[in-house]
Amino acid sequence: MRVGVIGGTGNISTAVVRLLLERGHDVTCITRGTSGAAPEGARPLIGDRDDPEWFGPAVRRQGFDAAIDFVCFTPQQGRASLEAFQGVGHLVHTSTVVTLGHSFEWLPVNETHPVRPVSKYGVLKAAVDRMYLAEYYSRGFPVTIIKPSTTYGRKRLVRQLGVDTRWISRILQGRAILKVGDGNAIHHLLHVDDAALGFVGAVERDACIGQIYHLVNPEHTTWDVVHRTGMAVVGVEVEQVGVTAETLLAIDPHKFRMVGDIFAHNLLFSAEKALHEIPEFRPRISLEEGLEDAIGYLLREGLLEDVPRGDWEDDIIAAHLSAIAGLRRRRDDLPKGSAARIGDT
Repeated sequence: MRVGVIGGTGNISTAVVRLLLERGHDVTCITRGTSGAAPEGARPLIGDRDDPEWFGPAVRRQGFDAAIDFVCFTPQQGRASLEAFQGVGHLVHTSTVVTLGHSFEWLPVNETHPVRPVSKYGVLKAAVDRMYLAEYYSRGFPVTIIKPSTTYGRKRLVRQLGVDTRWISRILQGRAILKVGDGNAIHHLLHVDDAALGFVGAVERDACIGQIYHLVNPEHTTWDVVHRTGMAVVGVEVEQVGVTAETLLAIDPHKFRMVGDIFAHNLLFSAEKALHEIPEFRPRISLEEGLEDAIGYLLREGLLEDVPRGDWEDDIIAAHLSAIAGLRRRRDDLPKGSAARIGDT
């Protein structure tokens, strides 16, 4: 098939393009040309998807059989894609499980659950999803909506505070790292190579048209386990200091927005529909294997973030531990029996 990919140099899209090429597809990556080259073997189409005079005509001239859009974040961009890909046989739209929000009526959350986004990102993605589904039901526009969970790989490391590599730098330096509360919030982490199996399997299968899929690792984990697995990979164990989400958001609601929107909550999604209807989607990369590959790559390429002493994470950890020590001293200074009486009131 002749497949157009909007993106092709990002976290998931790089892995998807490589797999499409391995499976013999003719792949064109539509990018602005500012995020590096697409995988070898893919043809570049350089331009701005937000330029209506260029995007629609340039894409239609390619005569794609199918397309995968990784860079559709707003209804305006969705409308542009509807026009540009009006002649394709199948469009796979990349949405997100963030559209479901974090307050659920049942667990695990499947594709029939009400959509209740709480973040701006989730609200915009949900609006695009509704628009595409309306086009499918009204005129048969051939779209599949895929909602990945949190993905990671060489281009993207995550921890409970968000997306960064600084936690690995801190661990290597023997410095404590932050977690949210006890770190036991349930989450799904999916390696990008496993995500690629779902995307490519869906675009190759007409039966997926008109469907929504949660593309999540069937094996969920917790953030405490994620952090400890990173420590095991680099061979250094450090303390995880738990600070509440409310405290972190009070300190800096922008820096810790992913904590409030996503990572502080128990998120448990069902992979059953994708596993049943996209047989190629069989996640096989363990968390340890995935982190070992990603961290090893970042170390070899010198891509870990530099974390100077006395940074914001050191400040939060120091203030938290100081506050606890102060409260303990106050408790110890109380007359005997006072603590018991206070607890009884």
